[in-house]
Amino acid sequence: MQKIIVVFILFAIVFSAACHKKYGKHSNTSKQITAIDNFSKIKNLIVDSNVNMNIIGSEYVIDSAKINNDILSLFVNYAGGCKTHTFELYSNAEYAKSLPLQTWVCLKHTGNDDACRQLISEELKFNISQLQHKGQNTVVINIGNKQKIAYSYK
Repeated sequence: MQKIIVVFILFAIVFSAACHKKYGKHSNTSKQITAIDNFSKIKNLIVDSNVNMNIIGSEYVIDSAKINNDILSLFVNYAGGCKTHTFELYSNAEYAKSLPLQTWVCLKHTGNDDACRQLISEELKFNISQLQHKGQNTVVINIGNKQKIAYSYK
């Protein structure tokens, strides 16, 4: 019985050491799992007429964007690896008078002061059906000042 307890304790120590980086930070594996878990979550666009569209939070890069039905997928990269990061997509519900209509959205990133520098790649999904404008079937969505994408709907 004592041998089993000793083996269990040794296993726990080895497993614990394998899951931590120097200085007690979490391993890359745990963050990759978080990114995979976020892959399937679809968040709703937040419409707020008072939102400051110039504040993006922690740094990130949008590599690309695509729309499938009413779901906007943003492929982002950011530095992290030790803490949980969250993203929210905002609109102030304003449209430019153009053909087709244009609107702007702002992706806000909360990095929770993560000091780690691992490059994290993630697909973020947002339901953007609230951006549909009555009497139109296409709206050009400007994502910050970096990306434009046409959103067509019925």
